[in-house]
Amino acid sequence: MNLRLFPDNLRRVGRAASAFAVHGYNPGCQLMQEISPRKIAIIGGGVGAITAAYALTSAPDWQDRFDIAVYQLGWRLGGKGASGRNRSRGDRIEEHGLHIWAGFYDNAFRYMRDCYEQLVAMDLRKSDDPLGTWQNAFKPLNHFFLSEHVPTASEAWRPWRIDFFGNDAIPGDGGVLPSPFAMCQMLLEFLHDSLERVSGKTTSAAGNPPPLHAVVSHARSMPRNAHRHSLFQHNRLLELLAALRDWLDTNPGDDWIEDDETRRVYYMLDLGAAFIKGMTEDGVFTRGFDCIDDCECSDWLLRHGASRQAVNSVVFRGCYDYVFGYPGGMTDHRGVGAGTAMRGLMRLAFTYKGALFYKMQAGMGDTVFAPYYQVLRARGVKFRFFHAATHLGLSADQDHIETIEMVRQADLRTGDYEPLYSVKHLPCWPSEPDWDQLENGAELKAQGVDFECEASPPTGHRLTLHRGEDFDEVILGASLGSLPYMTKELCAASNRWQRMLDNVHTVATHAAQFWMTEPATETGWPALVTAHNANITQDPAQWQTLMTGFAEPLDTWADMSDLLMRENWPQPGPKSIAYFCSPAHDAADGGKDIKAQTRAWCDTHLTQIWPDTADAAGKFSLDTLYAEDGAQGEARFDQQYFRTNLYGSERYVLSTPGSVKYRMAPDNSGFDNLMLAGDWTLCGINAGCVEAATISGLAAARALTGSKEPIYGEGDLAASDQPDTPALLSSQFAQTAPWPITPAYLLGAMDGIFCFQALPDDEVRALLPAGLELGPQSITPDGTHPVTFLFNRQVGVRPSFMPKLLGFPSYHESIVAVSHLRRSGGDETLFSHLPALYLDDRLATLAGRAFYGMAKRPANVTMLNDRYTVRDDHNRLIWKAEYAQRDAPTRLADLADFNVIRDLLEQPLLMKRGPEFQAAAFDFGLSAAFATPVSASVQIGPANGVGLATASYHSPALGQDNTGRLPGAFRCWTNWTLSNPLDSTRVKRVAALQQGARL
Repeated sequence: MNLRLFPDNLRRVGRAASAFAVHGYNPGCQLMQEISPRKIAIIGGGVGAITAAYALTSAPDWQDRFDIAVYQLGWRLGGKGASGRNRSRGDRIEEHGLHIWAGFYDNAFRYMRDCYEQLVAMDLRKSDDPLGTWQNAFKPLNHFFLSEHVPTASEAWRPWRIDFFGNDAIPGDGGVLPSPFAMCQMLLEFLHDSLERVSGKTTSAAGNPPPLHAVVSHARSMPRNAHRHSLFQHNRLLELLAALRDWLDTNPGDDWIEDDETRRVYYMLDLGAAFIKGMTEDGVFTRGFDCIDDCECSDWLLRHGASRQAVNSVVFRGCYDYVFGYPGGMTDHRGVGAGTAMRGLMRLAFTYKGALFYKMQAGMGDTVFAPYYQVLRARGVKFRFFHAATHLGLSADQDHIETIEMVRQADLRTGDYEPLYSVKHLPCWPSEPDWDQLENGAELKAQGVDFECEASPPTGHRLTLHRGEDFDEVILGASLGSLPYMTKELCAASNRWQRMLDNVHTVATHAAQFWMTEPATETGWPALVTAHNANITQDPAQWQTLMTGFAEPLDTWADMSDLLMRENWPQPGPKSIAYFCSPAHDAADGGKDIKAQTRAWCDTHLTQIWPDTADAAGKFSLDTLYAEDGAQGEARFDQQYFRTNLYGSERYVLSTPGSVKYRMAPDNSGFDNLMLAGDWTLCGINAGCVEAATISGLAAARALTGSKEPIYGEGDLAASDQPDTPALLSSQFAQTAPWPITPAYLLGAMDGIFCFQALPDDEVRALLPAGLELGPQSITPDGTHPVTFLFNRQVGVRPSFMPKLLGFPSYHESIVAVSHLRRSGGDETLFSHLPALYLDDRLATLAGRAFYGMAKRPANVTMLNDRYTVRDDHNRLIWKAEYAQRDAPTRLADLADFNVIRDLLEQPLLMKRGPEFQAAAFDFGLSAAFATPVSASVQIGPANGVGLATASYHSPALGQDNTGRLPGAFRCWTNWTLSNPLDSTRVKRVAALQQGARL
């Protein structure tokens, strides 16, 4: 029997010979003591994986707790964020695409800041070295450009510069994320300020200005906590938005829409009105953004009144370009979930710190992954380069990752692989491996071996890592594009895995980089910008242009000339650098090479925004491109950098409509020793970006360290603003009607983990008060008795006559229940008793004791996606559970052992009150409940307070083969009722009648 072991003081049974102290009563109940650090295998070297490693090694005494190894395909870290230096061409930076950090990347900046501080503290870098501080590594940028296409104009492409004000906040300092309604208020203020700048141009023919001021004024008067909005406030907001919509539908006139500035304000008003109306009508303020994510974002805005003209405008199209939001790479087919898109836009625009964007001052590999690598290696993390993971194998009971199949792509001549080299005193990754460090390196280079390409299986020496010998826990940090071949066995065992791979999609991308003989200011771009943007006073040399919304196949351009100082060109070198990128067609760009596509695009499109780069024939002048060796003509073009990212980890993760529900949380893989790290997980942002991957990596590490350190922005709503009822609790069969003879009772809803164990009769008797004895049952073997452990979150608990608003706030409760009991000297009526209930709500604790006589006690409780921990006020362990959910929820009644579960859970409760017993009927609503099997383990701590022996128990998932008739563990979402405390006599009578007995 495989056991789930606990992070704090237990380790897994492994192949290695180890001495364990064992105590238990059946094969599934063993107590083990940790004797060495747990081995953590991290697969992949992208942001999620490396953040997880950094968070693990930031935990106190981590070296006593963890032994960490990172297994990386090829010779460098970074995943799709990897970059390299081309040693044969001026040590130039070569990227997968364009990488710009947003100012709302709070978790990413927090750890990046710490990494740079550690570089200096560990004497790995001096603060005055190139990129010696995070401030020198990341430079703020508070504007960007959109490229409007106006086919009726003489200049078809009109640049639109959008500026944001910097602030004094520092990225990485955390804080409280604004709620969806607070973001709505911020958006209204932004629209109001934008409208003020063109106030003289936006009145209607009748002289009426847009009625935005009334919407803003009303929103300002509404409470920040959306749960406190009255029906009048809600309806009044919709009325005012309808008036604004009416104004937009009857305006503007032709002059209004032809003016650059007013046209742009009109588009933002149009989209903003639809956005706020949709948030209001669809309950986003109280439910969070995910509640609208099944709808495609453009369709959602159109449904809420946006004009098609505004939705098709560059101000919204640019949002899709920003996240490559085109499934299949088809840029005429938009595909981003409304909730993910709206959350991302609001966070980008209204939660940035310091600046809207930050530009890295070298390649992403140099700026991010080299510092992380240097610190992690110095801390003691082992890096296994040239190790390609090909398959994750499961244990016989399918609970754990048992093996990791790998290919060692190359053998080293000696020692560990040294991946970095210095460019102008900055540690950098090369664009190809250091062949001299590899056995037969010259031959491998001559063969053109590409260690990073996942188009075909890797070649080399096959090896297998085994649980207990080589690893105990696994953090899967490979990107989504690599998972189909790596997780076939997981998909066969878990429909959740298969559904995730079927529904969370990726897209190919492509990129080009130009090194130019002239600065960006000499392309003709500045004159085009100033012609279509009023009041620009900044020197064009300071623009550092970042533009999207342009013509395919390369819709995004960034002026990266600030990186020239980090490259190593002979003089005279290039004067500027331009990066371009865009989504790519899955079928290798429809069979066309990106270099050929780019060549034609330069002639037909690039010259429209860079008019001064056109030659006498109106084509793109190749003399504009830099060639180190003096090459001319097409040879200059050939020396630029082009790439298409079609395979595996280099593909970009999309957020297509309806896909969020299929993502899995980092600590909820469904397999006991497997954590997930990457922007493809359920991580609060749920979109392809550095911050999403960072949050995921932190959550994966938290599952191992038990850290309670907050992860900023992990959810849309603060704890006090959480939805009252999870979606799975909503059911037409929910038991909400009062009992026929009881006009008042207690009701609520719960998300709980049920685990059942067979404990020795003597140990169970010790849990019972005088007057109760073990009754007959056939569920567990002779000499044992069933005990139920329930770990849950209670939602909406209140008396039936009271609205939810006046009920208890959500709280956590853990329960030990003993069923099949009878009163000593009484009849054969069977009851249940609750020896222990621990809650993290004081008022609910007092109420349960006062009205029902329950043995409720206060405790500190933590519930995450795969664990539940209960500690007393002195931080001593009471008990904790860990569980692995593998399948999607379904009706509990459709699962195995339903009748046995009812037999265990539907017996009335008896609580001792003085010399008498008080009875209550607790109805779990099992027939209407949703549930899913989970494998679970329970650790009983020394502070449990009811006499349970300190031990560790394992429960297989419901439906698995099991000894006796004791059901397996399951997770359950249900509505429940608890009878009136004055109804004790009737409950006893009905129970006796139902069981064929008489009082």
